[in-house]
Formats: sequence, C-alpha cells, structure tokens
Amino acid sequence: MEKPINVRFSSGPCAKHSGWTTPLGKLAGRSHRSADGLKFIQDIIKLQRKILQIPDDYYLGIVGSSSTGAMETLLWSLLGNRGVDVLACCVFSNHWLHDIVNELKIADVHSIKGDFPKISDVSQVNFSRDVVFCLSSTTSGASFHDVNWIPHDRKGLTICDAASAVFVMGVDWVKLDAVAFSWQKGLGGEAGLGSIVLSPKAIARLESYEPDRPIPRIFRIAKAKKVNFDLFKGYTINTPSMICLEDFYDNLVWADNLGGIKALIQKVEQNYNTVKEWLVGQKTFCFLVDEKYRASHIVCLDINCDNYQAMTEANKWNFLKKIVAICEKEKVAFDFLGHIYTKPHLRIWIGPTIDFQDLKKMLPWIAYAYDKVAAECF
Repeated sequence: MEKPINVRFSSGPCAKHSGWTTPLGKLAGRSHRSADGLKFIQDIIKLQRKILQIPDDYYLGIVGSSSTGAMETLLWSLLGNRGVDVLACCVFSNHWLHDIVNELKIADVHSIKGDFPKISDVSQVNFSRDVVFCLSSTTSGASFHDVNWIPHDRKGLTICDAASAVFVMGVDWVKLDAVAFSWQKGLGGEAGLGSIVLSPKAIARLESYEPDRPIPRIFRIAKAKKVNFDLFKGYTINTPSMICLEDFYDNLVWADNLGGIKALIQKVEQNYNTVKEWLVGQKTFCFLVDEKYRASHIVCLDINCDNYQAMTEANKWNFLKKIVAICEKEKVAFDFLGHIYTKPHLRIWIGPTIDFQDLKKMLPWIAYAYDKVAAECF
C-alpha cells in the first residue's frame, strides 16, 4: 500500500500545512514591545480578523497559555454578576464547569449535561443567564454545527471555547460575546498562545462589573472597571514567544493565500467526504458520533465487531493502542488514539492542514493494523 507524505494526524498540536518550514527567527531575541515587534503582533491581529471575518466592533487580543489560558481569562474576568448555564458535554466543557463551581465559586450554576459523545440539550438554556460552552469538541468529535439556537436579544453573555472550531467551520460572531481559541488546532500553529474575541456587550460587562475575587495578572483584562484596551492593540499582558508568533503569522498568510475561511472549510469538507467514502467501502470501522452532531473536522471511529464490543474498556484501549503502534512503526500515521478521558475510540484530525491525498492513503493502513491485532486477539 502507498504511504502518505504527511503522517501527522494529531488533534493538537495539529499538522503543519504543506510547504511549512521552520520559522527563521527574524524577531528572536527582540522585544515584543519594540516598534518591529509591536507591528508584527498587530499584523497578526489584523490577519486573524480578516480570515475569520470578525466584526469591526469586536475586540481581538493575544493572551498566554493557549486556548486554556484564553478561556480562563474570559471566565475569571466576566463571570459573577448573574447565574451561569454550562453546556457540559465534553472534557473541556467539564473543566470549565469545575472551575466555575469550585475555583470561581459562582453560586448559581446550572449544568446541562450531554453524555459522551453527544451534545447538551440547548432547549434547556436560559439566556437571561450567562452561557458557557464549547462550540466543537476535539475530545469527542461532536459539534453544535451552528449557533442558531442563540437568540439576538439574550440578556446574558455567551462565552465560547472555540479552540476546535475557528479556521475549520463557520462562526456566527454576532451570536457570541466572548470567544477563546488557540493556534495549534485549525492552522497547525505552535501551542502556548491563544486569542480572545470580545463583543461590545462583553466590553460593557467589564466596564460595569468588577468581580469580588482576586484575579491573577495573567487573566486580568480589566481593573476597577477599566478595560485594558492596549491588549487589543498588540500590547500583550506577558511576554510572548516571538518564534511562535512568526510561525502563526506564516500559517495565517498560508490560509489567506488559500482563500480565507471559505477555502479552509472546503478543505475540511473534502477530508470529511474522503473518510465517509472509505467507511462505506468497509465494515470494520464506523463513526462514533451520530451525524446530527458530528464534527466535520475531527473523526472519532468505533469498531463494528462483536468480539471488540464485548471487551472491557481497558482491553479496548489496549487493542486500539496496538493499532496505533503498528501504524507508527510503519510510519504511516501518528497520534490518532482517542482522548484518554473519554471512552475508547480512534481520533483523526482532518482539519484544513491535512491534505485529502494523505488521508486517503492513511485510512487503509488502519484497516491493515486492525486485521493484524484482531488475528492476535480474537
């Protein structure tokens, strides 16, 4: 069987785009507050806004600690003046639920659970309250697809973890008030830095409400109801890696030259259709997630075999690890085991930096590896 050129299918950090090269380090050892450094960060902000089609009256800034840091920044800075509904249906939305209840100690919290690998029931959301959710879940392969369920006349804020959604699916920004995302998902950037996007409504919250808890400096985007607007002009709260910035800029230029968000989504759709066509042609593997809430950029696979399904979860994980090990030994696919905090499955990132030709060559190797492991175990 033919082997793919790019064998990286990790869900984060994700594959680099074709033609990617190591950053030259033009600004390595330079200050991010120098004229050159500041302009470079401002250019990155502008390119993100252009590619993602973020409204002109929304504020975009760069923060530390990837999407996790970006999301914590929003939660610590915005929550507390009204009740919170949390759509807790994946690993990270449950992290946010834990932090809201146990770390921020918000008293009035309503958890709307969704059993893996499904999404929460949005009909239960009360939009007079703040709403916290993950738009798309890397850990389960489930997605809300859209935010049509969010009304324009909501009273509370919609606070969205979009780490696995931006650059891979359409985002209706006017339905979102505070958004966090990282760079290592859709465009295959380096980890460590992330972005926050705030609506005018979210800015108004910062200017009218100050939490009664201490806020660590790294999360502090407002103080005494005064917003740090310099953050949205390229002045980061702490020192960023200039090499990570350079790498992300290269990825943004690649995406812009490709044709922006429309072209990125087209690549995702092509990859998704490649997987669908392959699954139709065999009987061993199947989608883990039902089509009505299945993400198109992250494929979670189950095994349609009675002997496998009869196994304990621990034995299923061992079975899947052997499949991955064979593929890695053959150097045809790396890092496609499901998330450790979920149920056993294989997980393949098929975002826009994955070329469908590589995906088409990789999939038969999974079947090959399964046959070898099955012959040993069954």
